[in-house]
Amino acid sequence: MPLDAQIIEPVTGKVDPELSACLGVAEHSLLFAHPEMRPETFPLLSRMRDYYADVDYVTGELESLIAELERTASLFGPDSNVRSFLGPFHSVCCMAFFGGKAVALYAD
Repeated sequence: MPLDAQIIEPVTGKVDPELSACLGVAEHSLLFAHPEMRPETFPLLSRMRDYYADVDYVTGELESLIAELERTASLFGPDSNVRSFLGPFHSVCCMAFFGGKAVALYAD
């Protein structure tokens, strides 16, 4: 059961069904096992460290989260399974940012 990233309407809490990203447990382990993935370097992404906990990012955090995602992507090769999550998650965050929405990751 993957960790699902969704765009959320902040006022109503409605989930946007158009775009999502899923992080599997194996990819999650690879992501946070990387020696450069430290909380002080990636504070927003580090909130996802507990695979089974829900995480919310408000609109005001998304610009910084997008920057962290871009720096994180450079840590993994283009064929890495982690990159297969980072790309779609980056898109989710960008769409939410430009739409004035939030992003939530739900542990199913």
